[in-house]
Amino acid sequence: MILAGAAWTDATKGKVRNWWLLIGMAAGIWYQRKEFFPAAALVLFLTFLLFHLRMIGAGDGKLMAWIAGYLGMEAGIEAIFAGMIIGALWSLCRLWHDKSLKAHLVYLTAYLMRLFQTKGTEKYCEGALKEASRTMPLAPCLAAGAYLYLMASGAMSIWMRK
Repeated sequence: MILAGAAWTDATKGKVRNWWLLIGMAAGIWYQRKEFFPAAALVLFLTFLLFHLRMIGAGDGKLMAWIAGYLGMEAGIEAIFAGMIIGALWSLCRLWHDKSLKAHLVYLTAYLMRLFQTKGTEKYCEGALKEASRTMPLAPCLAAGAYLYLMASGAMSIWMRK
């Protein structure tokens, strides 16, 4: 329910509301107890780096931390990875449809080359593509990835019993 709410607000309002994340954190602490914190803290730290580069929103990073804390580190990372793959495929289709895939790939290549050459950091999409870019809601992708992971792992556990 928390994933669905966060996904809905991100898709409709463009932002994951913090009260969804607070409810999720309370549920995660209640369910996982002390095991919630190490996984959530590590993922929160890593996603802060992506937020600092403006590659994801703050709510998306907190949602990823909640997923890792609630499901545990290994399961959480797999669910987040599934969500990121869904998001990448959605972005690829959107860029293909908008006929801007080539321009975005050229910009990404130039951005990565600047990072490696200068050994510094800069925010992504501050260049010419910023005006043409639309942000994509990541929370629905993360929710779909978590649901997909839970369904697949549940099916596998039933299948392995037989």
